[in-house]
Amino acid sequence: MSEETPIWRQAIKDEQHPLHRAAWLLFAKALNPKYADEALSAQKDEVISFCNLILDTDELYNEVALGSGNAPIHAVEMLCYWKVEAAIPRLLRILDEEEWESGIYGTTADAIAAFGLAIVDPLLEKASRNENDQEVLTAIAGTLADAAPGDPRVIAFIRKIFDSRTKDFEISYMAENILMGDPEGGAKWLQERLRTRKYSKDIRKRLEQYIDDANAGKF
Repeated sequence: MSEETPIWRQAIKDEQHPLHRAAWLLFAKALNPKYADEALSAQKDEVISFCNLILDTDELYNEVALGSGNAPIHAVEMLCYWKVEAAIPRLLRILDEEEWESGIYGTTADAIAAFGLAIVDPLLEKASRNENDQEVLTAIAGTLADAAPGDPRVIAFIRKIFDSRTKDFEISYMAENILMGDPEGGAKWLQERLRTRKYSKDIRKRLEQYIDDANAGKF
């Protein structure tokens, strides 16, 4: 008995399939979420289910698969663009399971910032589970700075990560996140850090420039 053709392959092939247009958009080389939203909004619930199906289909992550591995990335983009909060646990699993360098990891880490305050507690909980993984903590700090600038929990978390960093490029990156999330308060806090802590000559100069930029409204 032959296996049933997957729904995503049926949708690609059959012009009469209700998900035909969605399949062509999600399996394309590139996706414009705004255009896809306009094209698919009338069947949003069905497309959300389709996106979740794509994310749960391991073979579609492969670069030699239909869509060249782009379909899961585009599914993430649409779930985040539509702010489907029910998808947050599935999106966080991507960050737990996929390689740091993979396209879907990077897309997910960036796109989930669209959830705003709704993503803060889940990301902080993820950080608590990965407190010894510096790469994960750095990625979470960057996402939180974009997702919820000004949130006291985010400010405290990013400042804590800043203080734990020893390499110049890490200190510089975390300083940017501090100022993105809290320009005025962050500038004063960094100024105090410059006064009370030791940094390399290069990083001190960079932090001083960041502080000047923040005070000038450039963050």
